[in-house]
Formats: sequence, C-alpha cells, structure tokens
Amino acid sequence: MTALQNNSSYSMNTDMARYTMSVTVMMTGVAAYKIRRLESFGLCKPTRTGSHQRLFCDEDIQTIRKIINLEKEGVNLAGIKIILDMEKKLQTEDTGG
Repeated sequence: MTALQNNSSYSMNTDMARYTMSVTVMMTGVAAYKIRRLESFGLCKPTRTGSHQRLFCDEDIQTIRKIINLEKEGVNLAGIKIILDMEKKLQTEDTGG
C-alpha cells in the first residue's frame, strides 16, 4: 500500500491527476505562501501524502485560478468563500445529490 493509499483523506478517485505545491505554483502563477493561505481559509483542500506533502488535483487548480480572478475583481476571501459554497450547492442540486 502506498503512502497515498494509507492517508485517510486521500480521494477515492485515484485516477485524478495530482500535482505537488511547486507544480501547482507553476500552473497557477500563484505563490506557495498564498496557496497555503487559501487552504487555511478553507478555499482549497488538497489531499496529503503520508508525509503530509500537499497534492493538488485539476479541480484544485481550477479553484485557485477562479479565486485569483475573483480577487482581481475586488472580492475579498470571505466573499469568495460564499461564492464557492453557493456554486458547490448549485452543482449538488443539479446532480440530484
């Protein structure tokens, strides 16, 4: 069993792409400290390996990009959290879940 499979927070979908923090920084253009801040605010939730390394999926990358765009439009983190929560709720309702 790998370290990823041992981690209780590891996603059930092991087919999802996973990116380390350094790759995520390159893909999003967002500094690591800012990504950690977004995580501490509950705006993104990367999985962790057994050694606690953050791993981001494609959805996390899209979320980080969306957050940065909303910030550029002048929305603060509290407002972004509300927007993301509302979007998630709408998606859940659309899929019948």
